[in-house]
Amino acid sequence: MKPLQICHHLGAENLDAYFGELSGKEIRAVLKAGGTSVNVPATAYTQAARRKAWRKRFDAEVAGKNEQIALALLLEWLMRHHREMLVDYLDHLGVSHTQGETDEDFCETKSEDELRAGIAVLLGKYPAHHVATYLLLVGNLQNTTVFDRNAEVLKAIGMDDAAAAEHVAQTEARDAAKAARAAS
Repeated sequence: MKPLQICHHLGAENLDAYFGELSGKEIRAVLKAGGTSVNVPATAYTQAARRKAWRKRFDAEVAGKNEQIALALLLEWLMRHHREMLVDYLDHLGVSHTQGETDEDFCETKSEDELRAGIAVLLGKYPAHHVATYLLLVGNLQNTTVFDRNAEVLKAIGMDDAAAAEHVAQTEARDAAKAARAAS
């Protein structure tokens, strides 16, 4: 699942919470990474006014399908405020890392069963939408669909049962078609 889709499924309330965890410096980094201006109106004297202007700009970019700004928000939120979740998952998988950062393509080196077993570990410790955000983002960054084929993860990101089942079915069909092309 792409970062824009993750943001869409999270919904405004969760995105507000994610955005609210970021400092002004972190928000500016997100906007810059998305190729967006960080300037605010001269009348934005307070931090709250600046944050409101930045959020409005972020929302406009997401509505305009700026994939890079969605990715930047999710990465900044994870790396700055939820690193312990990354550490716990990588420790569970036995992946060598430095404070949750690794160069290993662990979605290729670990089996799907090992990757899925880690879901329950994280869900037992962290809010479900945090876990789903992390895992779907990892899946996107490491080009795996193992988490897109897990209805529990999809429902945790905000999909209803029917939408999650449809997403799983579509992902499985794309994976089968890709495997058939590779085999021929």
